[in-house]
Amino acid sequence: LPSYVDWRSAGAVVDIKSQGECGGCWAFSAIATVEGINKITSGSLISLSEQELIDCGRTQNTRGCDGGYITDGFQFIINDGGINTEENYPYTAQDGDCDVALQDQKYVTIDTYENVPYNNEWALQTAVTYQPVSVALDAAGDAFKQYASGIFTGPCGTAVDHAIVIVGYGTEGGVDYWIVKNSWDTTWGEEGYMRILRNVGGAGTCGIATMPSYPVKYNN
Repeated sequence: LPSYVDWRSAGAVVDIKSQGECGGCWAFSAIATVEGINKITSGSLISLSEQELIDCGRTQNTRGCDGGYITDGFQFIINDGGINTEENYPYTAQDGDCDVALQDQKYVTIDTYENVPYNNEWALQTAVTYQPVSVALDAAGDAFKQYASGIFTGPCGTAVDHAIVIVGYGTEGGVDYWIVKNSWDTTWGEEGYMRILRNVGGAGTCGIATMPSYPVKYNN
């Protein structure tokens, strides 16, 4: 595998977004990886609508701003035949009624999604060489919330409660790290990103290897 991957430099990552007070991290993670695979397969980087997932993609387990599952976001886009753009269906940071007219505007599609083998950072690294990958981790601790720069090593647990996106990986001074895109605006971390310790085994740092997944798009 390559020693360094950064999908930002490949133009497959839109600017950092902010979820605000809405617990919609699951939607931001799902949308970011769909934006990425769409760029990789079609050549077009389009900022897509988290708000459509929050308003229209609610299920028994996925409840808009009250939290949800990344894979439910993928499944909604598959079942609905596509997703609208951020520009057309903008983010409001709160639950809203599904705008059916906007939901019917489908700019980007995916075909299916895959789960990466869990607790396997080699498999996760392999997946990230092909595209950005959605993951969940434990972001509840003060150390994570107050992260500013450098390679984050903890402390943190593995009880995952927050969804983010791995957009690359590398090594600095002999220390392996993941490049993580968050949805907490550019004031957090390294202008909205975090480098987090990689190759620790098991669940990974903060549980990052426990439930990775990514969307699959076969063609344009």
